[in-house]
Amino acid sequence: QAANTGITSLQKLLDSAKSIANQALQTTVGYSTKSNVSTTIAGATSTDLRGTTTYSSATALSNVLFSGAAGGVTAATSTTTLGASAVATYTGTAINAATTAASLLNGTAAVSDANAGVVAGDTFTVNGKTITFASGDAPSTAPTGFTKVAASAGVTTGNVYTDASGNSLVYLGSTTKASVGDVLTAIDVASGVQSNVAGTLTLNAGQTASTVNGSGALLLESSTGADLSVSGKADILKALGLTTATGTGSATVTAARVTASGSLGSFVQDGSTLNVNGKTITFQNGGTPAAAQVASGSGVSGNVVTDGSGNSTVYLNKGTIADVLKAIDLATGVQTA
Repeated sequence: QAANTGITSLQKLLDSAKSIANQALQTTVGYSTKSNVSTTIAGATSTDLRGTTTYSSATALSNVLFSGAAGGVTAATSTTTLGASAVATYTGTAINAATTAASLLNGTAAVSDANAGVVAGDTFTVNGKTITFASGDAPSTAPTGFTKVAASAGVTTGNVYTDASGNSLVYLGSTTKASVGDVLTAIDVASGVQSNVAGTLTLNAGQTASTVNGSGALLLESSTGADLSVSGKADILKALGLTTATGTGSATVTAARVTASGSLGSFVQDGSTLNVNGKTITFQNGGTPAAAQVASGSGVSGNVVTDGSGNSTVYLNKGTIADVLKAIDLATGVQTA
């Protein structure tokens, strides 16, 4: 009897365990279904769910740079220039039939000199730079911040001094008098066509120097990096054959560049900036300086001068899209110079 009682108890325990197990199997544990989401992955297989879809930055690709080719639908390339492919020219009227760059600015020789009537304190403004005419002969010691442009026969007399920003002093002189060529020299330095490299007037790459043509008229040239704008007293500009306006008021003459297939459809402007990761890329009209001309710690790569900290200047006379990309990489640390 005791044995039967024990077996019956074990059977009851077994039945109870089965009941608990069945309840556990029928109960959702830990979560309940809220929604179902499905998607198709292009190119996915049972062994590789990654598929064949590729991704790119919509922001970086949202705008297209076009060249200046006819029609306006040709994409720019890495070699497309930021400035013009060619310079612009402003042609004046003849000062005198025999006028040359060596002719005197204030001289009175009827067949050659300009007789411009320039006095000390008169100024020209060229692309935002200032040319100031000063009295007396060129000093033996250059004014603070200025460097003398050495005399060059038939080009400039040695009466021109320039600063690092392209501003000039032109001494009217008494022993050696200022020439028409001195004015052209100062204009070219201000416009980025030429540079004063340690005292030597140097034509920047790809540029055309302003001159006097065979008829005695001035040919003013822009740089490829910026349009040319010359403002000054109307009477002086008229004496130089650059305007028909008269009087002591200001007159302005300009030479505007044109786009072409080798340039951007819209030029990058002198003085514009681009900020990248807190670094500044500045676009500057003018020729790219040689490595020996930049500050200690800076470097030159292509048409880019970088300060070693990620900030750069891209020179517009010869700068290209490739130079912009290089400057961006220097700012982000992708490249070093």
